[in-house]
Amino acid sequence: MTQNNEKTNDAPTKRRRNRRPRHSNRPKELPEIFFCGDPHGEFEQINEAVRLHKPAAVVILGDLQPPAPVEELLEEALALTDVWWIPGNHDTDTDEFYDRLWRGPLASHNLHGRIANIAGLRIGGLGGVFRGQVWMPDGTPNYFCPATFIRRVGTGNVWRGGLPRRHRSTIFPSVYQNLMRQRADVLVTHEAAGCHRKGFVAIDRLAKALNVKWHFHGHQHEDRVYGQHQNVTVRAVGYRGVVNLKGEVVIPAQMDPREAAALQTAIDWANRTAETALIEVRDPKTGAMCVLPPSEATTPSMLAAAAAASAKLLAYPSGDVTPREREEALGREVAKQAPGGRFKPWTSPKPKSEGKAAPKDEGAKEPCASRGRRESARSKAKARRAEAGNAVKNDAKRNVREEAKRDAKCARSANAGNAPATPTAAPAEGAVKPAPSRNAPGGKTRRPRRRKGRGKPKE
Repeated sequence: MTQNNEKTNDAPTKRRRNRRPRHSNRPKELPEIFFCGDPHGEFEQINEAVRLHKPAAVVILGDLQPPAPVEELLEEALALTDVWWIPGNHDTDTDEFYDRLWRGPLASHNLHGRIANIAGLRIGGLGGVFRGQVWMPDGTPNYFCPATFIRRVGTGNVWRGGLPRRHRSTIFPSVYQNLMRQRADVLVTHEAAGCHRKGFVAIDRLAKALNVKWHFHGHQHEDRVYGQHQNVTVRAVGYRGVVNLKGEVVIPAQMDPREAAALQTAIDWANRTAETALIEVRDPKTGAMCVLPPSEATTPSMLAAAAAASAKLLAYPSGDVTPREREEALGREVAKQAPGGRFKPWTSPKPKSEGKAAPKDEGAKEPCASRGRRESARSKAKARRAEAGNAVKNDAKRNVREEAKRDAKCARSANAGNAPATPTAAPAEGAVKPAPSRNAPGGKTRRPRRRKGRGKPKE
């Protein structure tokens, strides 16, 4: 027993390693952070989203354009959560917008060019837009930082002792490169990513350098879910829309006013042209197009006959007159009433004949092939000037060649007078006649060429 005890005591003891705590399989809960699209002066949707859901923080993606102090417009939201923002290209349109944002109570919550810890996540921001006067990726920047821009533009373009107000919302390469050296979880920008048709690949490089997982942008007024783009979840927040960190819609985005106006115009035009009673004619005095209803009350007096003809044609049963005949008859009636014969009867294009093409008429005249008859007076004058210039150049070249020939002839005659009179033997049959040298009396002489701006040639 003693031996066994001794063996057990002498045996080396194993070191107990501290076990790391196992990671729980439960996914971490993401903080409730809302990202708001371009408000453009309207903040009621942000107050509503905060009042209903009470998020941990709110980030506005630029183009705030506050019509009043921000603390008054977001009074309800500021009482319940933190509000962060980045500038947009329209936030420097007026002095009032600039002062309410950069000199207001939310000036310290500007995320442009820096990274802040918001609700446990590191969020980096890049506000403003790229402008070609400073830097347009992927080109060479004209100015690297605001200091170089101020030195170059002069004191006359300085605003409040610094950059011009418009370029306070311009992205400089110095701010961009400073962000490239940091790390973040979320990236918020005003410019779109490269997956958008108007986006920039430089934004994708920034997201990759920051090693972010989510990227939210505004500016384009489009509510779009891109999905995974280069291992980053990219989300475009629409005009006055609100989404959460997962990309889920909290407040639906509104339609861009410009798109709404264009759509309404298209709808009005479709409704107007859908009515078969309306016709279009051109006013011979003003040249404007007129849309004529069937009633004569709203029809111009000069085109009343055209409206009557249209009403007469439209009164026919649909089976009696085909649409093509209706259009041709309407064109003839309008042409009859047009003063001065400015209107010509409209005829619909003839359908293409199937099969072989119709044979040409032998008596028909072919179009003239003379190019000069079809040219305008300006092109003819240009051709005459070019012809005159070519003639002058040809005369100069001809004079140079004649002068060279005279010099060569004088040189040959001089050499022939000084040479001894010796009989020349006839060349043998089959012998190759040597080529005359350039310096020989019978050869051609080369005059030295004078280069422009080099003066006379050296002798």
